[in-house]
Amino acid sequence: MPEEKESILKRIQKLLKMSQENGASENEAMLAAEKAQKLLSEHNLSMSDVKDDTEVEPIEKEVFDVERDNWRGWIQSATAKLYFCQMYSSSRMNDKYRQVKTATFVGRKSNRIVAKSMCDYFINTVVRLADKEFETVPGSKSEINRMKQAFKLGCASRLSKRIKDRWLLLVPEYKGIENPDGLPMVYKNEQKAITDWLKTQGVRIVSKKSNMNIRDRAAYHNGKAAGGGIGLDTQVNNASIRSRMLSR
Repeated sequence: MPEEKESILKRIQKLLKMSQENGASENEAMLAAEKAQKLLSEHNLSMSDVKDDTEVEPIEKEVFDVERDNWRGWIQSATAKLYFCQMYSSSRMNDKYRQVKTATFVGRKSNRIVAKSMCDYFINTVVRLADKEFETVPGSKSEINRMKQAFKLGCASRLSKRIKDRWLLLVPEYKGIENPDGLPMVYKNEQKAITDWLKTQGVRIVSKKSNMNIRDRAAYHNGKAAGGGIGLDTQVNNASIRSRMLSR
């Protein structure tokens, strides 16, 4: 094995171990996993290059109860894909016999940690921006709620498009006879692993078109403008964690 590749693999292994240790904080685990994923993509490596089959994290699912707004699903779906996972929505009956919407994240544990954390950050940011936009706007409660919803739709629409665009940026970087579609091996292998896992579980995912009922065009367009300014990079609470992790 070339010395440079061996060095890169050791760095990735070190990051993956840190993301799995009980002593690592959630922020450290999230940043470590993202850094490992970035190195895998940059050097066209897959998880099988890093670990043997007995050490690779298994593909598993994690189910969360979520609110019914469609715009949240747009963000969750795009973000999960960017971080080597897949998300699908379904519903279940809760203990009060009511239908509850769920979001299921499928992927390896370290990837699910990053994907879910980033989804929470994006969704919370959309809600915060909408609240701030209308905190001094006059109107009845129903009018404000209507405009807030339109703002969130616009914001989530623009944000999810930016997340998808970031994922697409990775595609043309890798070209070759053995990889004609240009998709980095880490994405290609993870997508196949997730697809195979879903098939063994009997899960069939059906795409549905979302009907966007935009009742307030001005609020919607203001939301789109706000969605263009939301940062896409991993968020951490402590800047020192970022500098410490990136120097490893």
